Amino acid sequence: MRSRHVRAATAPAITMGDAMYPSANPWCSVSHTLSTPGACSSTHAIWARLSRYRSTVRTPNRAGACMLYMRPIFTASPSVWCVPRTVAGAYHPGHMTGAGATAGATPTEGGTTQVDAAAWRALALISAAMFTIILDNNGVNVAFPYIERTFDGTPRSTLAWVSTGYSIVLAALLLVAGRVADRQGRRRVFLAGMAVFTVASIGTALAPGVALLIAARAVQGTGAAMMTATGVALILPLFPPARRGFAVGIWGTVGSAGAAAGPTLGALAIEAFSWRWVFLINVPIAAVVLLLGRRLIPADTPSDDAGRPIDAIGTVVGTAGVGALTFAVLQGPRWGWTSSGVGIAAAACVVLLAWFFLRCARSENPLLDLSLFRHRPFATANLSQAGTQMAIFSWFFTTPLFLINVWEYSAFAGGSAVAIGMLISFVSIPVGKYSDRAGYRHVLVAGGVVTAAGMVWWLLFVGETPNYVVDYLPGLFLFGVGAGMVGIVVTNAALAGLPEASLASANAVFQTIRRLLGAIGVALAVALLGGDRTTDSVEAFRRTWWLVAGGYLFSLVGALAYPPGERRRRAS
Repeated sequence: MRSRHVRAATAPAITMGDAMYPSANPWCSVSHTLSTPGACSSTHAIWARLSRYRSTVRTPNRAGACMLYMRPIFTASPSVWCVPRTVAGAYHPGHMTGAGATAGATPTEGGTTQVDAAAWRALALISAAMFTIILDNNGVNVAFPYIERTFDGTPRSTLAWVSTGYSIVLAALLLVAGRVADRQGRRRVFLAGMAVFTVASIGTALAPGVALLIAARAVQGTGAAMMTATGVALILPLFPPARRGFAVGIWGTVGSAGAAAGPTLGALAIEAFSWRWVFLINVPIAAVVLLLGRRLIPADTPSDDAGRPIDAIGTVVGTAGVGALTFAVLQGPRWGWTSSGVGIAAAACVVLLAWFFLRCARSENPLLDLSLFRHRPFATANLSQAGTQMAIFSWFFTTPLFLINVWEYSAFAGGSAVAIGMLISFVSIPVGKYSDRAGYRHVLVAGGVVTAAGMVWWLLFVGETPNYVVDYLPGLFLFGVGAGMVGIVVTNAALAGLPEASLASANAVFQTIRRLLGAIGVALAVALLGGDRTTDSVEAFRRTWWLVAGGYLFSLVGALAYPPGERRRRAS
């Protein structure tokens, strides 16, 4: 293997990241003497350690690590640092904006990477924020009957906006929040969202009337959109590719814990105090995130186009279009799909979204980068979640109704039975580690099959006669394990290979699609139940189980189309 020997004064910058290499040979060797600070721009960040050292930098073109052989001038035996390329790029400030930059990883012997304790602390705070969002949203369902009693003169259709308004604002603002976060800083938007969410939670708890209650919940949705768009985008750069699946799995599992704890903690708060305390449960957690966030969550670098204005018209049109679509889907089961209100919203949605996509295709700086859907992992992961999100939201909606209306469980028992399914999903946590090693495709396929098998079990064995252990629990176990497998990896699968500068925008698109699909899933479930939420017909619920099984089987289309070599490409 040949080496080029150059003077320190003329040494070229060596890009230890996702750069092109000057030789067709997979290894490009450069030997030079570091005699003055800044002689080589790719090593000035670690000059203090390498001063008076003679070093040879060998940068692999295809291998996953670059070997930095360092030998003091006064010693005879060299020492070896094995630095993965993503970590090596982090040593140079100019390489911190690449998709591979890994701030929380440290080099170790043998070419592997370890994760800094700081990355785990940041993950804990970001996951805690997701816990508060889901805890609050699931607690509202428990609090709603008590809110009706407090405002007994208000029609239920008006009070429903306590939930509907939150959902519409959250879905409508995700794209804007993600785009702003990439341009202005993800940590800044995340912590601002946490502050907005916390203040709005207190306002919701103290609201003296219905109007202020609905308004405070809408503001809560704004804060939730800001955190949802930025959470995963903050996590991924902190971990090397070999640990990202595990990290995102923890984030998702903590969110599942919030879903499981929401009904239980909400019921306890209502029994001990009042429904207003449901919105105060998350305030202590939020306060901790706000106090420690700036110190423990690393700052990120805004994208290069931070100074360029976002397409203002496209932003307004896109936000209104997503809001109209969410409104139509949520109100369709309540008002009727042929009602004038739903019809107007649906027509507005079609016109606004068509206009929005045209502007995105023509604008130099659009709110939505349509080229995301040309990125195969992102496109196929979204196709996969088209089935899973409609399925799982319809499952969450219908399962308590079945237990309460058909098996005549109490509200608490029905909610606890659903929570058990979320707890079962925790056994899928090791899947994150497996996906880091073997790739996402296998996990998405296996998870879809296992979840569908759980629904098939219910279709075969669950009937009018209650038998929780023999008939219900085996299907619930399969559902929890399979849904956990898919949920842990699908977000990371969608964002794999995207540049760090666009992670928040891409995650916002992914989460927006998820919210819309979930609303559609609930609407389909209501239609399959015949529009009557008090139905006690097993056959009506069987139709929804077919929907869930079919959704997860449909997800296999996207899972099988997911690029099988994505894990190897990320590692290299």
